[in-house]
Amino acid sequence: MYTRLLTACLMTMLIASCVTRGNVPVVVDTACDWVKPIYLTDHDIDVLDRQTKKDILAHNKAWQANCQKPKEVRSN
Repeated sequence: MYTRLLTACLMTMLIASCVTRGNVPVVVDTACDWVKPIYLTDHDIDVLDRQTKKDILAHNKAWQANCQKPKEVRSN
């Protein structure tokens, strides 16, 4: 009795797990809304170690490549 019930429940779960969903979820990347470039002062440059400066430069380059809007060219 329990074997048939268990088999029926497992088959139902397996069939239901293969059902396709309607719409695919949309992922919205909001990183550019809160990530900004890191600006350094002359004092920062003097006291930070080399690796930290490299990390900040990598961060700023990634921000520039992914988030910076291209400047509009004005035509006269």
